[in-house]
Amino acid sequence: MTFLDNLTRSLFWRPAGCVGSLADPVLADALTAQWEVTAALTGQAQNRHPLSVVELAGGKVVGDLRLVATRQDVVIGGLQSTFGSAEPHSHYALKRRRLRLPKYHRGTALLLGTANGDNYYHWLLDDLPRWKMWQAAQLPPVDFVLLPARPARFQEETLDRLQVPAAKRLRCGKNFVHQFERLIVPAMPFPVEEVAPWACAWVRSLFPERSAGPEKLYLSRGAGRRRLVNEPELEQALVARGFTVVHAGQLTVAEQAVRFGSARCVVAPHGAALTNLMFAPPGAALVELFHPQHKNRCYVNLAAACGHRYASLDGRPANRPGDDTLAYGIEVAAVLQTVSQLA
Repeated sequence: MTFLDNLTRSLFWRPAGCVGSLADPVLADALTAQWEVTAALTGQAQNRHPLSVVELAGGKVVGDLRLVATRQDVVIGGLQSTFGSAEPHSHYALKRRRLRLPKYHRGTALLLGTANGDNYYHWLLDDLPRWKMWQAAQLPPVDFVLLPARPARFQEETLDRLQVPAAKRLRCGKNFVHQFERLIVPAMPFPVEEVAPWACAWVRSLFPERSAGPEKLYLSRGAGRRRLVNEPELEQALVARGFTVVHAGQLTVAEQAVRFGSARCVVAPHGAALTNLMFAPPGAALVELFHPQHKNRCYVNLAAACGHRYASLDGRPANRPGDDTLAYGIEVAAVLQTVSQLA
């Protein structure tokens, strides 16, 4: 291989292979330690989704935390979220050629974030619980905590709660491959769209603030890609029945935790603000409103993990030709009837 070939390979990173299991013999030299923390976190010796923390000598994170690779550039599937890809081997990032500058760091890094960590739901439930997994493994302090490239206020607030020094917070952009002497990687806390009760309970414990507040909440999304076109009509009808309108994006995590701490009924269009349902008391009711072309099971699973009641309603599409948003309307009478049935 010529000097130019080596230079091209170092700047335009590509994988040397992909394995789907930590037991693959290809990892024998790279995987220097592994800790099982399932029992410590779930109280059960075995779990359908085993919880483990691994150490990679010379481990790498590729791009904006999308992939984990060995020093030989073998990607390890399952250690990072493969959202949008059914199998690790088919992840689009394995096929994309992009300028990625190599950066080497002395010391030990903890991979906390994922590529979706700039989203409130994914940060609080996919990413943050990996800190608890690292704690359960009882490992020494690390030199770096690896985070998504784009900082968000809610990330900084939760990291402050964990007392992570600002100097250790390393943000990893898409144009880099970061390599470390030792890379500590907790596996994903649960499969995509599923939610583990232990993760909800731990995140809830980080925000113990509680106060008496409204028991009925409507979460407004306001303007956004998924726009509820008759939201003013719905808000007016719900307010008349004792609901309080909440704009969660304008609040800190602690303020959202307090606001949800007394919630007994929540109505909301599908969106990341529904993550706050984990702060509501057990038995709370959620009515989730969907655009029929954008649905997933994140919040029905979150409700189940927290012991809440759940119902959903599909709206009617209101998209205009050439519109890149998912506009929809909802039948207000159906929402009010569903709320009455859950009350």
